[in-house]
Amino acid sequence: MGSRPTHLFVYGTLRVTFTNPAAVQLRQVCQYVGEGLMPGRLYDLGDYPGAIHLPTAHALVHGSVYALLTAPDALLATLDSYEGVNTPPDPADEYRRESVLISLPNQRIDCWVYLYNQAITDQHCIEAGDYVQYLEA
Repeated sequence: MGSRPTHLFVYGTLRVTFTNPAAVQLRQVCQYVGEGLMPGRLYDLGDYPGAIHLPTAHALVHGSVYALLTAPDALLATLDSYEGVNTPPDPADEYRRESVLISLPNQRIDCWVYLYNQAITDQHCIEAGDYVQYLEA
């Protein structure tokens, strides 16, 4: 986590369409920027998804981009806890927070993203890369 992005890309239960308490809190303290894309693969982990960033992949993960406004470090600490990311990061953590370049319709933004940190074995790949669309199908 070398760079300090000022934005967050979320692809699962924190997306703009979700109403769970963590998603609602995120919308209250951040500014929704729009929908973005990350090269990679999305997997169904049961109650939530996990994404793998693959910079040269043609497959895309769809998600929501938020601008981190006030107290970004406190918000990231809360999100680290929500995502099960330890400080310092532990290789056994289910997710890791990394800086990834995300594509929006008219720009590319460096964003924090919680990436799946375990081996992909029996997890089902969400081929379309869109968790909201996958749940609606």
